[in-house]
Amino acid sequence: MNEAIIKMENVKKSYGELEVLKGITLELGRGEVVAIIGPSGSGKSTLLRCLNRLEVVNGGSISIENNYLVKDGEYASAVESRKICGKMGMVFQQFNLFPHMTVLENLLEAPLVVKKQSREEIMPIALELLAKVGLDDKANAYPNQLSGGQQQRVAIARALAMNPDIMLFDEPTSSLDPELTGEVLKTMRNLADGNMTMVVVTHEMGFAREVAKKVIFMADGIVQEQGTPDAIFDNPKNERLQTFLQSILR
Repeated sequence: MNEAIIKMENVKKSYGELEVLKGITLELGRGEVVAIIGPSGSGKSTLLRCLNRLEVVNGGSISIENNYLVKDGEYASAVESRKICGKMGMVFQQFNLFPHMTVLENLLEAPLVVKKQSREEIMPIALELLAKVGLDDKANAYPNQLSGGQQQRVAIARALAMNPDIMLFDEPTSSLDPELTGEVLKTMRNLADGNMTMVVVTHEMGFAREVAKKVIFMADGIVQEQGTPDAIFDNPKNERLQTFLQSILR
């Protein structure tokens, strides 16, 4: 495997009495596209949110590019945490665009405010990213003038504007109509072709099979099985995985 860019060791997360992650240990390589699949409530989205500190873990260690975000339950300083989390872009189920800003302004905002980049510096990059997601003609449109699929592609471009090393996707197509899902998945395929490290929580089994290099199946707060798409979909060993695949692929 390539150099490990993400390491999770015995990561635990509870909400009161409810144990959502029960000791997750994973290593993901640079340039890998990893799909996380599993039934609702299995901890998939929580795992993703723990990676960039949107959720605080109750135990375990997470390192990103050999820098510990949290070690044995103890977090790095606020400054160091921000620096580490800045290496990751996140795309949510809901697009979370600023409704009062144009598409272009949505892309410019974080580099201007967070990275203190100049408008002149970021403008050509933002326009290039809009072209990359097929929306260069929508730069001056507002989010409410776009379809859901277009809004999600803007959200992807906005995350890329921060020049992350890793992209995290939390069910990016789950709130889209089927015909709009394809255009978002195409954008994600193009990113994968460019060797972007991607962790994708998804219900899109076709995407997981065709684009992912590794598929992780989660259920009941643990990793039940992981392997290549062929191994997971064609030769599942875990009984829970077999049942899950039968329920969604029949």
